[in-house]
Amino acid sequence: MPWLSPLLSLHLAAAPVRLILDTDMSGDADDAGALALLHALADRGEVSLLAVAVNRRDHTNASAAAVAAINTWYRRGDLPLGTDKIGPTDLQRTSAYTRALRDEFPHACLPDDRCPDALDLYRHTLAAEADGAVTICSIGALSNLAELWRREPELVRRKVARLVIMAGRFPNHPEWETNVRTHVAAAQTVAHEWPGELVWQGFEIGDHLITGARLRESPAGNPVRRAYELRPYAGRPAIDGGQPSFDQAAALYAVRGAQPEWWSLVRGGRARIDAAGVLRWLPDPASRQAYVQLIGDRGELAALIEELMVAPPGWRG
Repeated sequence: MPWLSPLLSLHLAAAPVRLILDTDMSGDADDAGALALLHALADRGEVSLLAVAVNRRDHTNASAAAVAAINTWYRRGDLPLGTDKIGPTDLQRTSAYTRALRDEFPHACLPDDRCPDALDLYRHTLAAEADGAVTICSIGALSNLAELWRREPELVRRKVARLVIMAGRFPNHPEWETNVRTHVAAAQTVAHEWPGELVWQGFEIGDHLITGARLRESPAGNPVRRAYELRPYAGRPAIDGGQPSFDQAAALYAVRGAQPEWWSLVRGGRARIDAAGVLRWLPDPASRQAYVQLIGDRGELAALIEELMVAPPGWRG
């Protein structure tokens, strides 16, 4: 099948981004979609996936196994994997799909509470990398990152070049957003104390990018397809018409950066989070934070994201 589309052929990668994904693989299927997108970009040589940390062990205790099943499908079953041992404090749930991915697909992963610790995963992974070489993409609770900053501040300062976070609503919104509210204290720690470049991508970006329906083109053996079959969205399975792409958009940005055809960056401020988990963007000319605005065509960007999501394992474009 000729998988390379004009949308994809426009992009030529430089040296691959060295990236750690921090995901709450449990509630929404966009985490599965984001991991699929990253594997496709890894197959193209645009990113080197260093490790995956799970930041939200749900009630199924199968979030890491779901990650491992997806990694195995994409021929990276040995990718280092760790889970949070402190965990979020609110909005916990039972996943619609993680148990199925654990039970129906090949992998070699223990239950979440018996997996390697996410903090140790960060320690070992970052220590092995060159200074200023690592990008972290967070698509869930900020529990792991807050713990990393509290326990290993020098490692963060030396090794992490950029942190991209899918969380919040920008520039200001009166309601909380899930990835912030899930662990407010952790979100406050990261937002208020993280020392390096921090790029926020808010709820409003992915909410307008509907993807997932084309996963019906993928084989039944694809665990990402299965996640979208099982995840309800708008009273139907997510695969029947797609769902928002909050996490995929952030993952794409983490690898390709501020491509001018899609994004603009708003600088000169920083995020402040109150006790209820409501995020505000406040002026701060000295801040190293920014938030992303979508300026490109929504339909074209959604098509690009979906094409990466459905690319088969080993596909190089």
